[in-house]
Amino acid sequence: MNNEQLIKDLINQGESEQLEFKTVVQKESIAKNLCALLNANGGKIVVGVTNDGDIIGIQNAVNIKEEIQGYLIKNIVPDVPITISVEIVDQKELLIFKVWGGSKQPYIFDGNIYYRRGNKTQKATSKEISELIHHRQFSEQHWERQIALSVDFDDLDKKLISNTIVESRKNYRSSFESDDILAFLTHYGLYVNGSFTNACVVLFAKNPSKFIPQIRVRLTEYAEGKTDDSLIRNEILEGNLFSIRDELEKYVNGLGIRSVFDKKRWKRQDFEFPKRALQEGIINALMHRDYSSFSSSVTISVYPDKFVISNSGKLPDDLEIKDLKRNHDSHPVNPDIAHIVFLNGLVDKLGRGTIRVIEECKDAGLKVPEWKETAISVVLTFNGPKGLSEKKKRNDAVSEAVNDAVNDAVKQFISDAISDAVNDAASDAVINRLIQEVLLILVEGGKGLKDLMASFNVARATMQRDMALLKAHQFVVFNGSPKTGVYELKEMFKKEIERI
Repeated sequence: MNNEQLIKDLINQGESEQLEFKTVVQKESIAKNLCALLNANGGKIVVGVTNDGDIIGIQNAVNIKEEIQGYLIKNIVPDVPITISVEIVDQKELLIFKVWGGSKQPYIFDGNIYYRRGNKTQKATSKEISELIHHRQFSEQHWERQIALSVDFDDLDKKLISNTIVESRKNYRSSFESDDILAFLTHYGLYVNGSFTNACVVLFAKNPSKFIPQIRVRLTEYAEGKTDDSLIRNEILEGNLFSIRDELEKYVNGLGIRSVFDKKRWKRQDFEFPKRALQEGIINALMHRDYSSFSSSVTISVYPDKFVISNSGKLPDDLEIKDLKRNHDSHPVNPDIAHIVFLNGLVDKLGRGTIRVIEECKDAGLKVPEWKETAISVVLTFNGPKGLSEKKKRNDAVSEAVNDAVNDAVKQFISDAISDAVNDAASDAVINRLIQEVLLILVEGGKGLKDLMASFNVARATMQRDMALLKAHQFVVFNGSPKTGVYELKEMFKKEIERI
């Protein structure tokens, strides 16, 4: 199911305690409703939809997103992760705001505490405020907020903390304005009454395994099956969450192209695990693992055709495996740790990470990743290729239909124009897909959105983003009605190709 359909299904649920519709962007109203959701169980606000669920869209969603993000961070206290995304549904732009149930209730906007009653937002009563304060006192007993014994200021990586402060401002995700490290840690509940919390050690200690030995991560790589004889890498990674994440990012970036033998075709097949999907899986495991048990662990096992991430713990009580494959509310096991990771810009859309993992794997022509929950852990398995994909067949056919000069020229045109624009937001695989899309449109004279989605086996939202990029850089134009129209090469670009 593609992202557009997921959003339609969400809207079809109608307004509720965790879902609010807005037709237009009104900053104060959005802030009040987010405040109320934070004081309850979290939820979403969809802007560009009527109370009856009709999708009308809004204009200039990207610019509005940037403007309102800073406003919300400054005016809702205490600080909280708020994700804002621009989504396209029926070729209309929507803004979706999402928060999880806050761990530092009560939350305040404009001097008032708001509460969610059914699908209505109202000022909290004295009884409701008392319940929120009680809930906060209870959450303070959580493992990550307990005091880590014998930890001194010198045990912390001060440069890493300072970088986090800078990064949070750069990302417009924090209203904290001071450069004082202890003030920052106090602001986010990592330094309490002169002592550092367990979460602070996990995030920022230089040698956290000295205090929390279960923070270590095991990485193993096998040449063939799971036997000692085939083990080519076996190491224990130590350090704080960010240093371990950096080590694993280097490892993932170095995996490169892999090869497996396809018995059906009696030939080897090359493929590559999508780096962003692996990194998403890794940071989720590091954020959401159960650190409280001395026997807890994160293990990463790499095989020729599989990449397996296992982290101790279990899903929240109100979340099932099937929910991971669709838009879902995010309830982090370690909210303080998750918030600091969010400030660093390492996670974007709350509750969307698993969907992005699926999309990345599909775009790479791989099998859909699998999640499994055992009695003691959650396991994510990235699988190898499906076999010789339709994408490969299509690419071969396109390559035969155009001469080498045209092929090379299109690659050069697209790479020069789009690489800088997409920057880190797209991998080499995305650039290559854009090139193949242009070549396919060139060969066939025009292609509708559904045909393009089928040809490249990607979700509607992915193809719409691709076409938006190509349109913005004057490569293609859309002709015809929204339902039956086709994308064609722009006349000026077609003439460039004809000169070759």
